[in-house]
Amino acid sequence: MARWWGDPDHALAAIREHSPTTQALIAVDDRPVGYLCWQKPEPEELAAAGLNGLPADLIDVDILIGEPDLIGLGVGPRALSLLLERLRAEGVSSVGMATAADNRIALRAYEKVGFQRFQVFHEAGQEMCYLVRTLEPAG
Repeated sequence: MARWWGDPDHALAAIREHSPTTQALIAVDDRPVGYLCWQKPEPEELAAAGLNGLPADLIDVDILIGEPDLIGLGVGPRALSLLLERLRAEGVSSVGMATAADNRIALRAYEKVGFQRFQVFHEAGQEMCYLVRTLEPAG
């Protein structure tokens, strides 16, 4: 987990800044195994990463599965699907996610639920891939 999310203390501090209404634990059989959060990204943050041309109403999502024995078993795609349904019901039309360009497991998981690669960018000296998914209106 630290490989992708960095220093655990820094990650926990960032988690504490999120509103309880824009984050969730991921559980399997009542066992907490991951974390999900979503927010509207700051335009300055997107510009600094060179991520231009994204929809103005985009919601950015972060996800982690912290239990190694559950990685690659579909937990992430299932959690993302549930979140996407919630966001669609709230009227969100565009969702984006970033991952390290060499994180093949994450890329496959995001693509399973319909995300498409949008752009490669660099952050903190690492090559990253930003993916986007358009949500059809609920109805």
